[in-house]
Amino acid sequence: KQWYQRRVRGESKQQQSGEAPPQEPAESSQEPTSPEDNPLYYPGSGLWSGLSALSVTGTQYLNAGLDKLEEVSNKAYEALNDQTTEDTPKTKQRARDSTKGPNLMTVLQEARQKYEQQEKISAETRLTMSYLFDEKQGLSQLEALEMLSKECVLKMKNNPSEGNTLFLYIETSLELKSGDSEIIIEHLGAAVTDCLKTLKIDLPISKINQCRYEIAQQLAEMDMTTLDETAKPSDTKKTVLLSTSLTSVASFTARSVELFKKIAEMSLLKSTLDVDMKTQADTIKFLNEVLCCEIDNIREQFEQKTESKEDVDRLYLETSNAISYLQETLYFFVPILKWIVVKTSKS
Repeated sequence: KQWYQRRVRGESKQQQSGEAPPQEPAESSQEPTSPEDNPLYYPGSGLWSGLSALSVTGTQYLNAGLDKLEEVSNKAYEALNDQTTEDTPKTKQRARDSTKGPNLMTVLQEARQKYEQQEKISAETRLTMSYLFDEKQGLSQLEALEMLSKECVLKMKNNPSEGNTLFLYIETSLELKSGDSEIIIEHLGAAVTDCLKTLKIDLPISKINQCRYEIAQQLAEMDMTTLDETAKPSDTKKTVLLSTSLTSVASFTARSVELFKKIAEMSLLKSTLDVDMKTQADTIKFLNEVLCCEIDNIREQFEQKTESKEDVDRLYLETSNAISYLQETLYFFVPILKWIVVKTSKS
């Protein structure tokens, strides 16, 4: 308050004496000639201002692009949802119509029909020796034996040895002949074991014995049940009997082919010819005939259980195919035995 009174008294004295009050220096109206003259300037302020302007410009372009993309997407979505009928506007969103396009019920029905059709086809296919033989892994064993045979053929080309008298004997001995007499075997296991001893090959025959035992069990069950007429329809009985018969034949054939494949592998591993080659060829041919006769014996045992001539003919045909698979092993053994002769003659 005292300071304010002193200031008022001073101003009154200046007015009485006629002196003008001191004027404050006026701010310069001129703009700074350089950025350094601007009191708000600091180093790098120009760079940051340029980046800020660039960022704003980029954001504007990005927003414009997104807007355009959204517009195009909306038009595409509307075009996809257009109705094909004339009584509805094209911009109306398509409603889900159960009559247009497949629904779940239709898909399931079609899948069921397709499955039933495949089941009918597969049911007929399963009653063929080719299918059953492959299912019992017989085809894979036969292909493995074929690969061994082809390898021996290639080795023979790289090591030619023509004019060998044993080659002709091998080809003649393993040749299939239509007039081969049937062999009567009292005990299958003993006959197979004797052949392996002659070849000096130590291999178990448990699979063949087990397969033959299971077939005997099935035949015994058929004798006990005699497929009661009232238990099942006649068509079902015939199908079961035929299926059991063909499965048994295919299983025994597959185990027999597997045995020949193992004999070939063991023979190729030998470095010396410990058994005369003529004896080997004759023994392999005899073993093949023994197993083929056993397959035919299995067929006859199952034929006695059926009264349908159609099933008898079908079983005979499929059994003949099974015997053909087993006899084919002799064809693959010819190059194998020839290569054994060449290999052992060099050692």
